[in-house]
Amino acid sequence: MPTLPWYNEILNRLIKRDSSILDIGCCFGQDLRFLAADGAPTAKMYATDIVSDFWELSYDLFRDKDSFRAEFITADVLNPASPLTVLKGEVDIFLVNQVFHLFDKERQIQVAKNIIALSSKDSWVVGWQVGSVDGVALPVRTQTGGSSGSAGSQTKQFHNKETWEAMWQRAGEETNTQWSVETHMEPLEQWGYEKEDTAWMGPGATGLEFICRRMASSKL
Repeated sequence: MPTLPWYNEILNRLIKRDSSILDIGCCFGQDLRFLAADGAPTAKMYATDIVSDFWELSYDLFRDKDSFRAEFITADVLNPASPLTVLKGEVDIFLVNQVFHLFDKERQIQVAKNIIALSSKDSWVVGWQVGSVDGVALPVRTQTGGSSGSAGSQTKQFHNKETWEAMWQRAGEETNTQWSVETHMEPLEQWGYEKEDTAWMGPGATGLEFICRRMASSKL
């Protein structure tokens, strides 16, 4: 989190503008706590994951149940009618680390559209994920084949600069919003990945850091 090129911008906005932040796929909430340790207020911090187990354990891990005021909401980010709708139009910063690369292209667009529905008029979507210099969709073996319950396969979309920008352009067009997108590529080794972790992706595996800023000309 602190190595993101826009970390200081995020921290300053949280401190100086009293902005809200939603950590999607938060796990233990370690990134929100890092921001809090650097001075960000926690009253407008929100976190979400599909289960609450890790969040509950995080209070024991960090020993801060009495001081950390972030609100956790159990929700599926793929569901446009999830409990996150209570934040519709109110979220200033979205922290989305290692989430988009879990899905295929169409489900990634759905996640982006669900985020946009929660976004304020000048919100940012920030994070990092595994990408590909070629911007490819790769098949992934799964334990179950969806509703059939049998083994199957699906694809996951791994982005480069061009495919990531194109995805946000499409999501923007489908929601009457406009987004300015910046990306930064990093070797996965700098994030602690071993070569065998991404060998199945081929030689093009890379890290993709991003910030997507909602533009004032958006009509939503």
